[in-house]
Amino acid sequence: MSSTHIDGKTSAAAAIVPSQKQQQFDVSSSNTSLSEKTQQGEGGTGQDQGSQEPEETIDVKGEPIHDLDHPEADSATPPPMFHKPPPRQFLLIMIALALCVFLASLDQIIVSTSIPAITREYNSLNDIAWLGTSYMMTSTAFQPLYGKVSDIFGRKLTVLAVAGIGAGGLMAMVFIIMSDMLDMRERGKYIGMVSGIFSLSSVIGPLLGGAFADHATWRWSFWINLPVGAISTAFIAFNLDLPTPEGSFSEKIQRVDFYGSFLLLASVMLLLLPLSWGGNKYAWNSGIIIGLLIAGFAVAIIFVLVEWKIPNEPILPIHLFKIRNIKATYSSVFFSGMAFFGIIFYLPIYFQVILDESATIGGLETVPFVFGIVISSVGSGIWVMKKGTFAFFPAVGNFIFMGATALCILFKENTPRVVTIFVLMLCGLGVGLTYQAYTVAVQSAVKPKYMATVTASIQFVRSLGQVFGIAIVGSVFNNKLEESLLSSFPLSPGREILRVMQDYSFIKTYSELDQAAIYGSFVHGIHYAFYCSVAFCTLSFSAACFIEHKELKTRKDMDKPEITIDMA
Repeated sequence: MSSTHIDGKTSAAAAIVPSQKQQQFDVSSSNTSLSEKTQQGEGGTGQDQGSQEPEETIDVKGEPIHDLDHPEADSATPPPMFHKPPPRQFLLIMIALALCVFLASLDQIIVSTSIPAITREYNSLNDIAWLGTSYMMTSTAFQPLYGKVSDIFGRKLTVLAVAGIGAGGLMAMVFIIMSDMLDMRERGKYIGMVSGIFSLSSVIGPLLGGAFADHATWRWSFWINLPVGAISTAFIAFNLDLPTPEGSFSEKIQRVDFYGSFLLLASVMLLLLPLSWGGNKYAWNSGIIIGLLIAGFAVAIIFVLVEWKIPNEPILPIHLFKIRNIKATYSSVFFSGMAFFGIIFYLPIYFQVILDESATIGGLETVPFVFGIVISSVGSGIWVMKKGTFAFFPAVGNFIFMGATALCILFKENTPRVVTIFVLMLCGLGVGLTYQAYTVAVQSAVKPKYMATVTASIQFVRSLGQVFGIAIVGSVFNNKLEESLLSSFPLSPGREILRVMQDYSFIKTYSELDQAAIYGSFVHGIHYAFYCSVAFCTLSFSAACFIEHKELKTRKDMDKPEITIDMA
C-alpha cells in the first residue's frame, strides 16, 4: 500500500489499494495545496532545511497511518485535541497557566534565599543539598507519567490533580496544554512569555523568601502556595474545555504504566542518595554508597528494559531516542539543568555569608540574572514566531551561559558590584535563550500523538539534571569547604572550626584575621561549585550543537485538508 505525492515538479501516479476498487491521490505531503506550493517557490513549507519529510502511507479512508518505528516529524498534522478557545476564554486560560508556572517556579526558587536561615535554625549547613533534592527528587520522578496520564484521562483532569497534589508536573502540563491550543509557530512566542513569568517568579521568589526569613518566618515560603494554587485551580476548572478521551475509568487505569513509574522513582532515589551522602555522611568507598550506586544503576537498566518490552503505552517510549533532536535536546537539557542549580543555590551563600548581606538584599542581588532571562526568553520566542527558526538558540545560549559561569569564579570578598551585575545578567541571557527552543526542538521532531510525552519528558530531564546538579555540586561544595577550613585551622580543637558549616553566624565569634580565613574557605568552596557548573555548561553546549532545524508549521498549514481524488 503506497501513495504518490504531487508537488510542483512531480507528475501524478495512481496509488492502487488492492482491497478497494478505488484510487486515491495525496496532493501534498505537507498539507499544502498545489497552487500555494507553486506560489511559495523556494520558500515552500513542504521540506525542512536539508531534510525532506517522510512520505506517509494512506489507508482506504484517506487517513494517514503512522508507523511506531518511525516517529519522526509529521508536525504538520494537528494533534487530535488541537483547539484554540475564543479570545476571552483563551486569555483566562493563559492567566491560569501563568499562575501555574509562577507557582512551580516559586517552589523551586523561593527557598534559595531562606537557606541560611533554615540551616542556621537546624544547624545543618552541610545538608544544604537536601533542601533542593528532597523536593526535586519526588517531583521529578513522576513527571514523565503526567504526559501519558493526560493523554489517557484528559488535560483538564490531570492538571487539576497535579495542582492539588503538588507542583511537580505543573510545568509539563502547562506546555502540553499550550501545545494543544497553539500551532508550532505561535508556541514560540507564548513559551517565551511563560518563560518570562518563570523568570519573574525567580525575582519575586528570592525577595519573598528573604523578606519572610528576615521579618517573619521562613515557613511562609511554603504557606504562600495555598492562595496562588487556589486561584489557578479555579481559573482552569471554569475555563479549560478540551475534549476528554473516550473509555471507562477502569480501562484508562489499565493503560497507565505503573511498573515504569515505580522503577523510575526507585532508580532516581537510589542514585541520588549516594550522590548526596558521598564524602559527607559516608566515605565514597563505603559499602552503603557503593551498594546504593550499584542498585540505582541496576534498577535504571531494568526500567529501560521494561519500557522497551512490556507496556503498550510506556511513560518513556524508548524508540523515540532514535531521533537525533530527541537525543541531542534531552542531553543538553540535562546538563543545562545541572549547571543552572549549581549557580542558583550557591549565589545566596556568596551574598549572605561572604558579603554579609541580609536575605532580602541577597534576593535583590539576583535581579540582574532573572532580568537577563526575561529579555532573552521573550525575545527568542518572538524570533521563533516571526522567523520559524530555533535550532541555533540552545548552542548560543549555552555558550554564553558557559562563559558567564566561568566569570562567576572571579567572585571574591571584594568584587565590585558592577562586575557581579554584569556577569549575572550575562548568565541570565544565556539561560533564557534556551528555554523555548528546547521545547520546540522536541515537539517539532515527533508526530502529534507523542507531543504530550516528549513535552513532559523534557521537563523530567531538566528536573532530573537539576536534582543531580544539586546533589553533586552540594557534595563538592561541602567537601571543599571542610577541606579548606581544616587546612586553614589545623590546630582547631576537636575540629571545632567546622561548626561554621552548621551555623555561619559563628563566624563573627572569631578574630578578624580568622574571619578572613573562614571567608576565604567559603569562597574556595563556592568556586568549586562554579567549576562544576562550567563543566556541565560545556557538556550542554556540546550536545546542543547537534540539534537540527525542523520546519515549523503555522495554523494555516495545519488547517489545510489533505486532498484525495476518487478515480473509481
